[in-house]
Amino acid sequence: MLRAVLDSDLRHFFKEAVFHSVGHILDVCRSCRESLDNIALPPPWKEGVFGLAGGGVNTNSKDNNNNTDGADNMDKVIQRYCNDDHLVEQALKDLRREVITVNGQVISPAHSSMELAENLGRILNSNQMFAHTPKSKRKSAYTSDFGLEIETDYESNVESSDGGMSKIEPGLVDVLTRRLLIAASRTGAGGDAYFIVRDLFGGDEVEVIPNHQSQHIRQGTIEILVRTNAVIIKSHGKFDIVPKPVGSDSEALIQFHTTTTETIELEQKHDAAVTLLKEKKTNMTGWRTLAIRPAYYEKIPSTR
Repeated sequence: MLRAVLDSDLRHFFKEAVFHSVGHILDVCRSCRESLDNIALPPPWKEGVFGLAGGGVNTNSKDNNNNTDGADNMDKVIQRYCNDDHLVEQALKDLRREVITVNGQVISPAHSSMELAENLGRILNSNQMFAHTPKSKRKSAYTSDFGLEIETDYESNVESSDGGMSKIEPGLVDVLTRRLLIAASRTGAGGDAYFIVRDLFGGDEVEVIPNHQSQHIRQGTIEILVRTNAVIIKSHGKFDIVPKPVGSDSEALIQFHTTTTETIELEQKHDAAVTLLKEKKTNMTGWRTLAIRPAYYEKIPSTR
């Protein structure tokens, strides 16, 4: 199903390509950068990839009054997912392997969806979250050959359009909690990057393996960036291309970094002196963009 989201020419090109060196792969990826940086992924609830019986839903169906009830269908399917104890338990397990940050602040690991919502809400409505601080730039743990050496910029201060202070509506905390569970799901968004990298760069002689080397990573593997007009969720991944047969001592021929980005649009709801931020559903709600980039490699001068 994921193959259908790839441009057929791009997929055919990489399936037929024969690479002779790391430099050759880098050159080809540079020439295809625009396509590799902008792979559109449909909403997982629309494609039926949650592992739920009955598959996806038609988010453009009409009700008896000929109105589009896609948002209602979307909410129902997400709710079904979040009510499945087995899927939620696995998603929480996966999330505990991640480093989740909200505007740079790390969220404590959670063992239940309620605890995850509490931890998320605590940071979203903290004084630190809305304090006036300058933009922060740090060296990224996901530096790629495309030159993305700087971690995503973020601003901790969140102001409303009329100069007052903005607060996160409680319902938005629930929305972000559910989106995080979906982002971590092995059968949902969490698996999309792996399957597409494997489809493009895997083959009879090589295998694609997620890279889970234990190391201290300051940058979140899942970043939540809060703005006054949107919340952006970025899920980062690393994948090694290794020769077959794969053994415990197999070394990667090349590594690819991926970022899956979802933008949740927000609307402002004015309540006395406070502006509440809540989700604004659009026809692009749930759509994500996958970027695939080769890791950064330096050419070592010959010692001859």
